[in-house]
Amino acid sequence: MKKLIAVFIAMVTVSLAYGQSKAVEDFQNKYKNDRDAKVVTLNGSLFELIGNIAQFAEEDEDAQVAARIAKGITSMNLLSVPMFKTGIDLKEVESLKDRIKSEKYDELMTVRDGRERVYFMAKTGGNQIDNMLILITSDDDEFVLINIDGKLDMKDLAYMADNHKKWH
Repeated sequence: MKKLIAVFIAMVTVSLAYGQSKAVEDFQNKYKNDRDAKVVTLNGSLFELIGNIAQFAEEDEDAQVAARIAKGITSMNLLSVPMFKTGIDLKEVESLKDRIKSEKYDELMTVRDGRERVYFMAKTGGNQIDNMLILITSDDDEFVLINIDGKLDMKDLAYMADNHKKWH
């Protein structure tokens, strides 16, 4: 019986540590097969390749940070759906956001420009982000959900944010 309990606890711990948001999973399953939906899925191998390419610039600190970030991403999913054609309204977006928050995601930042809203939400563990979600409602009535899975170091993200101006 003790072994069974230990196995159960281990399975729950692993699923909590690596599981994506149930709210996001439910939302994606509901809309991903809609005929007007746009779905893009990128797996970790692509990011590993990008990271390996960036790593060749050994003396370029920007490239090294970009390589670490890319190698930390295990998958990225994008779902874009027209709000009115699919029946999504701002109340459903707010409900999704509330469900995500109840799963211990932090709202890192919100950007509002007219009717457009961008929400950055993340599940963090120590000095890293384990899962980042970006929810976008746009002026052209499109809803976009970007789900980035992986382990992203906060120091690398802070470096990129601090140095982004020199890339223009």
